[in-house]
Amino acid sequence: MLKRYFQQLNHSSSRNPIARLILGGTILLVGAGAYLSYQAVRQTMLENLKQEAFSQVKQGADEIDRWLAILKTRIEMLANTDKVRSVDWALARSYLQAEDDRIQDFSLIGLTTPDGWREGTGAKTQRANLGDRQWFQQAMNRQINVSDPVISRATGVPAIGVAAPIFKDGNLKGSPDGVVHGIVSVERVQEIANQLNYGDRSYAFALNSQGQAIVHPNSAFMSTVERPAPSLIQAKQPDLAAIAQQMVNQQRGITIASIDGIPKYVAFLPLSEANWSVALVIPRENIESRLRLLDSMAVVILILVSTLIGVLIYVQSTEQAQLKQSKFAADTANQAKSEFLANMSHELRTPLNGILGYAQILSRSQVLPNKERHGVTIIYQCGTHLLTLINDILDLSKIEARKLELYPLPFHFPSFLQSVVEITRIRAEEKDIIFDFQADPQLPIGVAADEKRLRQVLINLLGNAIKFTDRGTVTFTVEMIGSKVRFQVQDTGVGMSPEQIEKIFLPFEQVGNLKKQTEGTGLGLAITHKIVSLMQSEIQVQSNAGEGSTFWFEIELQAIKDWVSPSRAISQKPIEGYVGSKRKILIVDDRWENRSVLLDLLEPIGFEIIEASNGLEGIEKTLDTSPDLIITDLSMPVMDGFEFLKKVRSHPKLQHQIVIVSSASIFDLDRQKSLDAGGNDFLPKPVQAEILLELLQKHLQLDWIYDTKPLENQEAQMIPTEIQPPAPAILHQLHELAQDGDLDGVIELAQQLQEDQSMAFAQKIIRLAETYQLKKLRALIQHYLS
Repeated sequence: MLKRYFQQLNHSSSRNPIARLILGGTILLVGAGAYLSYQAVRQTMLENLKQEAFSQVKQGADEIDRWLAILKTRIEMLANTDKVRSVDWALARSYLQAEDDRIQDFSLIGLTTPDGWREGTGAKTQRANLGDRQWFQQAMNRQINVSDPVISRATGVPAIGVAAPIFKDGNLKGSPDGVVHGIVSVERVQEIANQLNYGDRSYAFALNSQGQAIVHPNSAFMSTVERPAPSLIQAKQPDLAAIAQQMVNQQRGITIASIDGIPKYVAFLPLSEANWSVALVIPRENIESRLRLLDSMAVVILILVSTLIGVLIYVQSTEQAQLKQSKFAADTANQAKSEFLANMSHELRTPLNGILGYAQILSRSQVLPNKERHGVTIIYQCGTHLLTLINDILDLSKIEARKLELYPLPFHFPSFLQSVVEITRIRAEEKDIIFDFQADPQLPIGVAADEKRLRQVLINLLGNAIKFTDRGTVTFTVEMIGSKVRFQVQDTGVGMSPEQIEKIFLPFEQVGNLKKQTEGTGLGLAITHKIVSLMQSEIQVQSNAGEGSTFWFEIELQAIKDWVSPSRAISQKPIEGYVGSKRKILIVDDRWENRSVLLDLLEPIGFEIIEASNGLEGIEKTLDTSPDLIITDLSMPVMDGFEFLKKVRSHPKLQHQIVIVSSASIFDLDRQKSLDAGGNDFLPKPVQAEILLELLQKHLQLDWIYDTKPLENQEAQMIPTEIQPPAPAILHQLHELAQDGDLDGVIELAQQLQEDQSMAFAQKIIRLAETYQLKKLRALIQHYLS
């Protein structure tokens, strides 16, 4: 195919630059979209982390407020007792002394007359005039209040006054007849501040109404008997002074400030029970280090985009050289390019494994906000788009090197068709066009074919039909023609001229307007044509410009009676864990990022993960730890995956060890070699979480524990409330038939229900079965079984 392409380059030199421009523009567009998504997700995550830090300060402030509220309540209760209302120290003394001994919160409780003379419960307390004290003046203004701390000259300990006005006759609008107050140490504030923490080198402090430190780890900011504390509003550090002013103004927030010459986050908010504020100083690294994963992903995406552009430049220079060489030289260069692309694929798939792996991990988070989850989805879609570009180029390379082979295996044909239909219907709905699926009732249930390649062909043909159809209908028909199955895709799109039909199966050839051309690479139909040829068939085309197109092909599909039921291993519900004892998994891979993806996928659901960086280390750790299962890479230093498998299978203690080979190799030969060497199964990179979990369930015989709440809510919305289900015995029969994929059996049993009160249920079942909506059918039956 590529030879034909190079021959046409001699006749149309302008075609190749346009193809490279389209492909390069696509790569740049995907890269730019991924970068913008990264910026949005990073900002959202940073805001969440800042709010998490702010909540730490709020917890401390709330605890101080609760403590002060209790003190104020106790003083207020004393102010409302008859003996204290007398404002007669001779009557109130014994009562206040008893309350002081009982409460034990205060160093003394005092009773002050309106002219400021105070008597107190302390053993050495003398009658004194305290009319100038802050707590006394505010209480005489009818306020229950907490004063700023004052250093006691007797004890040298900061203390606060908690005071309440006394009203003899209960008239709260009149002038107070005196004040009752308690003196208490600020040690409790210090204890709470010491508990506030957000990582190493973080600390908390509190300021009074004048901006002076109530508690602070720097003694230079604290009051002593000889020297009152300086106001931080006058601090020499401008950022600190600005934050202190905001705290005195009873503001709240979290901001970056230069503290001691180092950028730090400062979260601060006022108390409600006193005119104070609390702040938490957090090194910037403590918050932003948690964004390193996203930052690393952005760097990897940048490297990928740069690498792909480099590949385009390399391909361009290779093609220029090939145009000047003979056929032999061109074939040699093509082979070299195939080997280069194979090696490049391995290098590109390793960072893509990290991007797609962690995108899957983040998307499974139960606490991720919707906006952030959307950004992660965009990252995953961009990474998948890059993987598709790589796969298209590599498939073409395989075709050129005659290394593209088919591997037929049994599978459930109706489920396969339904999965293709569901993907296509979503794309059609996005363009607001009709998608019609018509299936012959005589189609076999189980068939043997290369499921992956057949799906690739159908999705390519259906995707092209939808892309070039702006209104009308895309019809997908699957029917029996004699012993063969015909697949036909018909659209009402733009259609093609005879000249265009001759070019559509050439690599990098695209028809239609320029806007449509930029939506693909021009490789899809070329690859599709070759795959169908390997299936011993040929794609037929009928088209008229402006009227639409029809593509079809017919292939032999061997009917299989003992087909394997489609895997029901992994539910759509999130997995929380598994039943039974903790399982150990050894990951052998020289790339830390590959090990990290598997670790972060499996550890949260209960697996114990052991790591090794090469095959030799893997053998040692297998003997030391006896893992339940091993996942190994193929390409590693010291000892590669093939040698590792050989050692495992030849060791008397490890002959029955379960080993899954995980590789980014593009060649099916490597996959088969790994299985022949002793691997129990194969896991391609980039790793898909569903495939990984399905393999673990298969080889470790696991029963998953699911988080049922999200899916139950979704299914509940899908089930009409007016449906009356049949008897449990009938439901169980339907459930077994649906799980086995026996849709004819489901329809036959449901038809027997149409004459009783379960008619609505039966009609719903029949409609889902006739349209091959197996997933929804199972969900409906399972809902009523539950």
